[in-house]
Amino acid sequence: MGEIRLGKMHLRWCDTCNTPILEQSACSTCGTNTREVNVTPPGDIRPAFESDIDRIRVLIDRQFGPGTGRLILPDGHIVLLNKAPDIDRMDEVIVDGYVSGAVRFSLVSAEKFLLRPRGAQAIASETVKGWVRIDLGAVAAIREKKASTLAIGIESCAEGISPGDEILVLGMEGSPISVGTAKMSSEEMRSHRRGTAVKTRWVIDEHMSRPPDGNASWEDVIEGNREVLTRRAKEATEFVKRTVANNKLPVAVSYSGGKDSLATLLLVLDAGIRPNLLFVDTGLEFEQTIENVKEIAEKNSLELIAESAGDSFWKNLDAFGVPAKDFRWCCKTCKLGPATRLIQKNFPNGVLSFIGQRAYESEQRARKGRIWRNPWTPNQLAASPIQKWTALHVWLYLFSKGANVNPLYMQGLERIGCYMCPATDLSELRRVREISPQYSRWQQYLDSYQSRFALPKQWIDYDLWRWRRIPKSVLDELGLTSGDFSSTAIGVDYQAPLELKSTSGYSPCVEGLSMEGVFSKPLDMTRVVNMLSIMGEVVTSPDGNIAEVGKITLFAEGPVMIKAKDEQELRNKAARLKEIVFRAMDCAGCGICVARCRRGALRLDGRVCIDTEKCDHCGLCLGPCPVVRFRDDELDI
Repeated sequence: MGEIRLGKMHLRWCDTCNTPILEQSACSTCGTNTREVNVTPPGDIRPAFESDIDRIRVLIDRQFGPGTGRLILPDGHIVLLNKAPDIDRMDEVIVDGYVSGAVRFSLVSAEKFLLRPRGAQAIASETVKGWVRIDLGAVAAIREKKASTLAIGIESCAEGISPGDEILVLGMEGSPISVGTAKMSSEEMRSHRRGTAVKTRWVIDEHMSRPPDGNASWEDVIEGNREVLTRRAKEATEFVKRTVANNKLPVAVSYSGGKDSLATLLLVLDAGIRPNLLFVDTGLEFEQTIENVKEIAEKNSLELIAESAGDSFWKNLDAFGVPAKDFRWCCKTCKLGPATRLIQKNFPNGVLSFIGQRAYESEQRARKGRIWRNPWTPNQLAASPIQKWTALHVWLYLFSKGANVNPLYMQGLERIGCYMCPATDLSELRRVREISPQYSRWQQYLDSYQSRFALPKQWIDYDLWRWRRIPKSVLDELGLTSGDFSSTAIGVDYQAPLELKSTSGYSPCVEGLSMEGVFSKPLDMTRVVNMLSIMGEVVTSPDGNIAEVGKITLFAEGPVMIKAKDEQELRNKAARLKEIVFRAMDCAGCGICVARCRRGALRLDGRVCIDTEKCDHCGLCLGPCPVVRFRDDELDI
């Protein structure tokens, strides 16, 4: 995965206090010069809570033997996590100012702890599993050439090694040499004299210094970062005051129950402003989130203005089908719709809403300014005081305030939102299943859906319902082909009239103006692709079941996604697409449109078809048509 840079890398370390320091070249506690901690961008560092540490220790113990987890993550030491790009999820584990390893979630084999040199150094003398010992000649080849470990150089190895296991390579005297991935089993390593036994990923510097020692608490971390916290909070509160002064509107904070919106609320309160508290209940919220929202409003004596989507998600499921990362119709019906109603009902003349948006969350948010207007709710002016804060800035500020944080974070969740959000990593989704009784309703629906449409077992096992078009990287990791999952059917009546149901707006998930919709029955893609030429050059998937043209994506099963720069363009595209699909599916062969083509690209062969070599995509063939005229109900946008 390539690097994703969304802002400055702020993490540094004080070796004297053994604490993380943000931004500063000197520790606020002792004045010692700090050093940069090398982590993978974007570097949105967060604390590892007790449940995270316990889970990682268990994982390390399972791979390298009892007690090794505590050697890498000692009691009384600050542990941080850094989410790095990967197919599903990978968290770098930072302790004593170094990345000691990474927890990678494999779609096939679940979680694995990937050692780095610092972690290997910590457990080299104690590991009883996942090790091999090599002779002096093999050591030289690895250190000098970064070579992999060949079977011929192995003197001994642990029992139970399987290909794909994480391996610590040791010298004969027990010093750590390298870490990598097993390419052979224990038995093969002992019997084979040819071939690679362990593929090297990291070579361990024999002169590597020992990490800093000494216990530290989060109170110590707050003290060491006091200057940067004071400076950041002062800048944010001044931004809040200035924004309020420049915009004579009622003031509110959009509160989701998450850490970022809580930090935003506390900053607004620090600025001496008493905002309304706005909350949109999507109908898919965790119970803990609902409780947290009520507690925060009550504790701060703020008026809570809430709007609920009710059962909107469940009522729309049969029409739109299972939502996906690339088909997020639920954002519109469950979040945008209620939010728009809330604002129009309570703030018809406009509202200034402070929102906990941060650039480090996504590339889209990094590109946005600090103040913006939602294209779908223009009477809402949005502003973010924490746009340039990392997650660790947010957490240290909350710790310093003794804030009442949503307990779900302490149970292992990184982000708080809808409990079955398709954008959730599979690793976190499995954690949700463990801690949330609400998820069972969604699981029952998925099981029923899979059975009804005879979808492959993997669709459930690997939560492949989270995509309409499964990424190649995911299919490759699972050893599958796209053809295995060509059916993402929606409950449709093949004999019913063709209809289009859609929902649109500014998506809170993807920060773009878009529409998600679904035609009421599967489409004849040969006909539809041919007619889509009216809109431009059409690109199709190898199996012909997906077509793309002008930021419109259409699936054979009926789903459609449209992106546009503004509301008018979105409506125009939707209307034109609807007309074209209706023509393709229900053409009566009257020939009216043939006469309108100035290039002779249309011909009548029972039904109209287009010579794509002649078509210049002018759209003059669109217009009065019996199929469209008598079926032209309003788009539900």
